[in-house]
Amino acid sequence: MAGGQTIIIKKVEDDGHDDHHGGGWKVAYADFMTAMMAFFLLLWILAASEEETLEGLAEYFTPAVSAVGASGSDGVLRGQVVELAGEMRASEGAPPVEAPDLPDFGANDPLQVFDSRLRDAEPQVVVEYLPAEAAPPTEEELQARRMAEAAAQMRAAQERREARLDAIEAEIAARIAAEPALAEIGDNLRLDRTPEGLLMQILDEEERPMFATGSARIVPQTRALIEIVGETVREMTHDLAISGHTDSLPFARQNDYGNWELSSDRANATRRALIEAGFPPERIARVSGLADTQPLYPDRPEAPQNRRIGLLLEYPDPGQEAAAAPR
Repeated sequence: MAGGQTIIIKKVEDDGHDDHHGGGWKVAYADFMTAMMAFFLLLWILAASEEETLEGLAEYFTPAVSAVGASGSDGVLRGQVVELAGEMRASEGAPPVEAPDLPDFGANDPLQVFDSRLRDAEPQVVVEYLPAEAAPPTEEELQARRMAEAAAQMRAAQERREARLDAIEAEIAARIAAEPALAEIGDNLRLDRTPEGLLMQILDEEERPMFATGSARIVPQTRALIEIVGETVREMTHDLAISGHTDSLPFARQNDYGNWELSSDRANATRRALIEAGFPPERIARVSGLADTQPLYPDRPEAPQNRRIGLLLEYPDPGQEAAAAPR
């Protein structure tokens, strides 16, 4: 063709080999991996979720059959069909239908749907007993409780008192035993526990008087006993009461001086000896002379042991105090 362009036709044979290098399989593989990832993510969520969350999730996906009135459903159409000419409504004359007994699909135990052994096992019944609500205590119960607490406190106070008095008696005995000069008159000191406290009495003996005859002058051994007693109870907080006693034998140094004056003078001499030994004077509660009105041996009023000095450490028994308290 003169003056025109030359047309070249190229024929390419397609053997279908290039189709294998297309991207369609990649899309399918990506969908598969996405599905696997979603599956394992679902398993991880189920394993990590609380039991209440799983139950709610199972209830959401559990099919429910409802029988409301006589209708067949509780949906938008309320169990009715679209009304056409010549057809019946489902609500007209339809008898109520009981819901069939369907499986719960894991509503009670969401993890059970993943284990066939759990699905086939016998159901377990767990009975939980809730504690009964306690009734408020009555006035009688409150009173009994207060009395029990007071009794426990009183017993504890009595035990403390007995332990303290045991320690005082042991210390006095040890100090007397450590003094050779007091070995002969150690029996002249008598210790008695009374409801009022610890009564320490220094007694006269026939051959071992505690005072010079007919006077308030203290002999050296008696003064040593008084000092031991005063030093032992000095650190305590309880007061000390001093009393002087005589026997029933009449004593008359002068017309106006008798057993009353003698017992009072001996009690006051004991007070001065205690203060000289370091006992606090403010803790001496009283000093009294009782003559022969309270003999140690009432059946033998003339006995020399009735001539004595009493040192009462005022440490009352808590039980006696509670009994004497006004109610």
